[in-house]
This record gives sequence, structure tokens and C-alpha cells, in this order.
Amino acid sequence: MLRRSLAPQSFACRGGLCAVLTAAASLVAMASVVAAAAGIAVGAGGETAVATLKLADGKELGQVSFTEAPAGVLIKLELTGVPPGAHGLRIHEVGACEGDFSSAGAIYNPLGAQHGFFNDEGPMAGDLPNVYAAADGTLTAEILSATLSLSKDAEDGIFDADGTALVLTTAPDDYLTDPDGNAGARIACGKIEPK
Repeated sequence: MLRRSLAPQSFACRGGLCAVLTAAASLVAMASVVAAAAGIAVGAGGETAVATLKLADGKELGQVSFTEAPAGVLIKLELTGVPPGAHGLRIHEVGACEGDFSSAGAIYNPLGAQHGFFNDEGPMAGDLPNVYAAADGTLTAEILSATLSLSKDAEDGIFDADGTALVLTTAPDDYLTDPDGNAGARIACGKIEPK
């Protein structure tokens, strides 16, 4: 039984970003209701996972942790060496990070939705809010995704036969344009591995 609140989530905000994040969280919470109706398990079992984000040249930016919680999956990023500014972040459907990272496939989308929190036909399960790197290249963020599950038994879950990857893009996601939010090239990638 799904017990996820549709109430907005709490965020540390900077300027007008708060309104965008609150709206995005509400939409993500609504998507979890759709996922449950479609039979996709959105669990709360305390499972954990990790992804090590790397640039195409193999340089490590840092680790990203994933923790199952009653309200969804909490994603924590602690990265260094990221180009300053806003970047798109999303879960992709294949756990492969080779070359220009096109090997990671499209954004994880088991429900066949369109891309974007502001798209009437979205969001995709792999859509995540933009993240921001400081002038010194550090990027620290916490994101709650109500549409993901770390359950290894979930149908169409992120730990299926070909896995999934976390991908960082050069530009911020516009939260609307299908299929990728006009977020530019993929600059970092990491396979999501269960712990």
C-alpha cells in the first residue's frame, strides 16, 4: 500500500529556486501515486545504493548515495571538480558509462511519460531537479525522489538486468522539453550499484 503525502517537501532555498523545488517535489509526489496505480513498487525498505560520478576522462567527481525512505529515495550528492553553475541531473535506463555517456540510454521512464516536471504528460521516473555547483566546483545536494525504488524485486526497477546510471549534464534542465529538457551534453556518469 502506498502511503506517500502529496504535501510539498521542505528544501533549503535560494531566491526563487524554492518555488521551483516545491512545485517539483509536489509533482514528483503525485508521480508516485501514478506509479503505484501502474503497479510499479515504490518501497520503503531501507535499501541503499551508490554511484561514483566520473567525467569522460575517468576523473572522479565523487560519490552519490541513495537511501530508501518511507517518502521515497533520498539522493545525496557530495562532488568536487564540477564546472560551476546549474546542471541537469537524471537517472538513465542503462547502467553503462562509456565514451560520451550515450551508452546510458534514455532517461529512466518505465511508465512511458514525457520529460519534465512542468510537462502535462510528465515527469519521467528518472527526472530529478537541477543541481548547482559553486564557483570552487563543489556540489552538495539532497534530493527526494518519490518515483524511485531501490527494491531489487520491483518490476521495471532500477536494478533490472542492464541497471541504471546517474547522469549530470552541461546545462540545467528546462523541466519541459521532451525528451531531455534541453540540458546539453552529458558530462558525468555513474552506474547505480546496490550496497
